[in-house]
Amino acid sequence: MSVLRPLDKQPGLNTATILLVGTEDALLQQLADSMLKEDCASELKVHLARSLPLPSNVNRPRIDLIVFVVNLHSKYSLRNVEESLHHVDATFFLGKVGFLITGGGRLSSHGGPAPGAHAADLRGPRAWCLSPEPAVPAEEL
Repeated sequence: MSVLRPLDKQPGLNTATILLVGTEDALLQQLADSMLKEDCASELKVHLARSLPLPSNVNRPRIDLIVFVVNLHSKYSLRNVEESLHHVDATFFLGKVGFLITGGGRLSSHGGPAPGAHAADLRGPRAWCLSPEPAVPAEEL
C-alpha cells in the first residue's frame, strides 16, 4: 500500500492532475467530463478512483488535488472516504484536498439545520451540496 504524498514527483509544465475518489462511478465520470469541458489555460487531467490506496506498481503523474465525493444517502460512501483518508499524507490537507457532498437536497430524518447552513462560520474551504433535486430551505427540514 502506498501513501499519496503531494511532493513526491515533479510538477508537469502547465498541467494539473485531479484525482476524484468516490463510490458512484457515473457521478464521478459526469463531474470529470464537465471539468474537462471548461476552457483552461493549462492542461487538466482528471483521474477516477473508487477508493485509496492506488496501486503502487502503476506509473502515474503527480496528483495536485484530491476530491473525495460523499453521498449523504449512502453510509458506504462515507465509510469508503474515511478508509481512504488513511492513505493520504497529512501534508496533502494544506490546500490539496477537497470534499464534495452530494445528495443533500432532501434529508427526511434530519432534525437540525441543513448541512452547510453554517458554512459561512467556518474558516477554510467551503463545500456545496449538489443534488439533482431542488434545495430545501433549512426551515422546511
